[in-house]
Amino acid sequence: MDKTEQYIESLFLPLPTHLAELVKQLREFFKKETRPTREIVFTSYNSINIGYGFTEKAWDCYCGIITYKKHVNISFPSGAALKDPEHLLQGTGSRVRHVRIDKVDDIKRPAMIDLIKQARDRAWDLSGESSSSANTLKTLVKPGSTKKK
Repeated sequence: MDKTEQYIESLFLPLPTHLAELVKQLREFFKKETRPTREIVFTSYNSINIGYGFTEKAWDCYCGIITYKKHVNISFPSGAALKDPEHLLQGTGSRVRHVRIDKVDDIKRPAMIDLIKQARDRAWDLSGESSSSANTLKTLVKPGSTKKK
């Protein structure tokens, strides 16, 4: 395991075992099933954030695993623009929506897969990435914030 992975694993140590395991499974799902070119890891004062996208900008991510002390959300930075006929998305902001995830099977539901595909396709179109870079994943650790808003 390289130093980046060791650091990411260390972020999960304070979490309850079931949450740490869920986040590991979700990371594998996103890397395998959605083929991002960037995995961006950063912390805030109350969460561990792992975003997936095609650029090195966190706001360009199509989805993110947001881990709190007691639960995990899948964040959609462009969620307000997504079609959500099953009303899975929560939130009222102008852009961001989220879905609470309790087990890895929650993300494999057809409605969730559709939301992720919509978000991924939208981010891909906006990224300007070439298809030649589509199979290379780079994990980036960015400085986090420890200040409470």
